[in-house]
Amino acid sequence: MEAIVLSDFKEITDLIREKGGDPFKLCFQCGKCDTLCPWNRVSTFSIRGIIRQATFGLTEIESEDIWRCTTCGLCTAECPRGVKQIEIGVAIRRIATEYGVFPTPVQGVRTVRGSLVGEGNPLKEKREERAQWAEGLGVEAFSEEKEFLYFPGCYLCYDPRMRKVAVATATVLQGAGVEFGILGSKENCCGESIRKTGDEEVFRQLAKENIKTF
Repeated sequence: MEAIVLSDFKEITDLIREKGGDPFKLCFQCGKCDTLCPWNRVSTFSIRGIIRQATFGLTEIESEDIWRCTTCGLCTAECPRGVKQIEIGVAIRRIATEYGVFPTPVQGVRTVRGSLVGEGNPLKEKREERAQWAEGLGVEAFSEEKEFLYFPGCYLCYDPRMRKVAVATATVLQGAGVEFGILGSKENCCGESIRKTGDEEVFRQLAKENIKTF
């Protein structure tokens, strides 16, 4: 009789460990993270509860709660056990992202991902307009002869209010006689925001393209 081989089924705890969230086992549920969390000033959110669920393999990747953490770092900085709540939370998001599980409030992640892949920014703006903020300033494209690369990032390139910061920075650098340049339309998003959603694949793609261009 031919043997039937069943595919290995991994527990959620194993998946969390694989995605970088192993320190959840250190938590002894003191609750300090929930006390510090700024979310609890305006709503109800328990990162401690998420850690507890992970410990027993009861994590619900369909839950909206796993997307609430803003990764501010307060809980991690003050945790007496070094639990690394942010790493655990992002690890759970990686699992949800790989399975394509996005609750209604975070469905926009799909749109952001598409914009990052297609235009190199999460704002659905055109790549060729990325350097418009520098028009008329005499800012040159980066080359090996330049001492520094100025990497303003997405919001400073596209947001009308934030463009003032990019302009001011370039003006100060020029006034100080600093030899610098920009990547212009070749610049991609740094990818940190999409990485926090758990999409490591897109983050790595953006990082590689930026490194290659630089």
